Amino acid sequence: MKVKTSISIDKQIWVELKNLALQRGMDISSVLKETIENELYLNLDEYLMKYSKYSKADLDFEPIKSKGNVSDLIRSMRDDRKNRIS
Repeated sequence: MKVKTSISIDKQIWVELKNLALQRGMDISSVLKETIENELYLNLDEYLMKYSKYSKADLDFEPIKSKGNVSDLIRSMRDDRKNRIS
């Protein structure tokens, strides 16, 4: 559901906002919505991917089958890391 609202801002800010919208090929409402979402960290992952030079995130590995108790392996790795940090 959308809400219609009115705001008061300096004329220079309004002009800059209109120019930004024009540069992005968007309407002012969309620019404001995107800005508010970013300020509130809404849809952050989508925004980062949209403006990232990497538009697609691919995972380049194939899962392997474990040959033993994975919990023991993870515990061993954590203990090893803990010993190296201290």
